[in-house]
Amino acid sequence: MPTDATEPDADNLSAALPGASHVENADVELGKKLASERDSPVVKAAARAGEIGDQGPLYVISAALLVAGLAARERRLAGSGISMLVAVGAADLTKRLAKRLVRRTRPHVLLDDGHYASDTGGSERKPEQSFPSGHTAGTVAAARALSRNFPAAGAAAGVAAVAIGISRVAKGAHWPLDVAAGAVIGLGAEVLSAMLLRFGWRSYCERARRPGWRRVR
Repeated sequence: MPTDATEPDADNLSAALPGASHVENADVELGKKLASERDSPVVKAAARAGEIGDQGPLYVISAALLVAGLAARERRLAGSGISMLVAVGAADLTKRLAKRLVRRTRPHVLLDDGHYASDTGGSERKPEQSFPSGHTAGTVAAARALSRNFPAAGAAAGVAAVAIGISRVAKGAHWPLDVAAGAVIGLGAEVLSAMLLRFGWRSYCERARRPGWRRVR
């Protein structure tokens, strides 16, 4: 059900979210509590550090691993770079599609202005693009892709992804369910991209075994 409410007292949940489901109410209530210290130096520092989970830095990190692997002739490292690039790209694309389908105001809008809205149809305004968390989607996808060849590094990246997701809620940029949805998108995008890469590699190997395939232009 679409929800659109303006309530100066953001602590009054029932008045701020008329017609919202119990799940949405609980999500907003938890998000408000977690973002209550969003102006503290610690939260601000964590939020700045968490910007490494944005799509731009993730593409750069993935490309750097690919280049380093090629330069060192380290197949696993180069493969991880490719896997991360494809997984982050798939997560980014899915996240963008979801934001075009869902309009939801970010927590700081409710906390600062007392306004909250959620509906279908998406929005071009960033304050209304809370769902889902793109940072979480990208970092989860990258961490899972990295873990396939480097389990220990992937586990550390997974911990970082969780920390980034928490920082997004604490900053007032996303509601908890936005972060959960981002994690699901990231995992799904990585699984799909891994399947496509394996299929592409098998097809390449099968073609490579065919006599005279290299002569085809």
